[in-house]
Amino acid sequence: METPLDQAIHKLKVDVLQMMHLAQDAVKKAVASLLAHDAAKARDVIEADREINDYECRVDAESLKILALHHPVAKDLRFLVGSMRMLVNIERLGDEAVNIAERVLVLTSESRQPIHGNLRHLAGLALDLVRESIRCYMDLDIEAALQVIEQNAAALDLNVRVFREVTGDMIRESQTVDLAVQQSFVAHSLKRICDQCANIAESTLFIRQGIDFKHKQCGAASGLPTSNIPESAPVSPGENAAPEPPQDA
Repeated sequence: METPLDQAIHKLKVDVLQMMHLAQDAVKKAVASLLAHDAAKARDVIEADREINDYECRVDAESLKILALHHPVAKDLRFLVGSMRMLVNIERLGDEAVNIAERVLVLTSESRQPIHGNLRHLAGLALDLVRESIRCYMDLDIEAALQVIEQNAAALDLNVRVFREVTGDMIRESQTVDLAVQQSFVAHSLKRICDQCANIAESTLFIRQGIDFKHKQCGAASGLPTSNIPESAPVSPGENAAPEPPQDA
């Protein structure tokens, strides 16, 4: 028989998953607007972000209410804390989708230019990681969470490649500088989407195992199989990392 705490935890999980799906939809539409050169779809992404923000506030309040009324312990407390950690990452998925949509509005104001192949690959990887991060939380799947963290390293490599490609474009043809800069911004946002997915996966590991996986040595101390986690994730500043795209004026 379900206790009031069980019911509250179940409702919290449903609400977090709903928020995840809203963020996933935003990322999908942002990528679609980029690939289709579709300004209208980009505007839809920007306008829909408010719903994700509202969800974050509502779920955060719901989590605090559970903590105050039910005093969860052990696995229930881990689930609550892990879910609360994820809220920031999920909200940032929506923010990065908005960032991409805003770049699309700039790109669509000019004549259409081809999208770099590695940028397409990075967009596909970001969509895959969003989907898998949702699955690993829904099923509390340790192996799926570890795979998301491992695959995040590939996003860094693709981000570096995109930056090099667009830099080459700027050197060869000054007229494409602005478009190249916008694609560089998009690549950076896609990489950040992958980072947020890795953070969600780390929180899933915390829920299942009570392990803080923010740093690799924490996972190693726990006895979790960390051999699949590349040393490059997370990347130290200035070490094999893509240069930050230029800031907006």
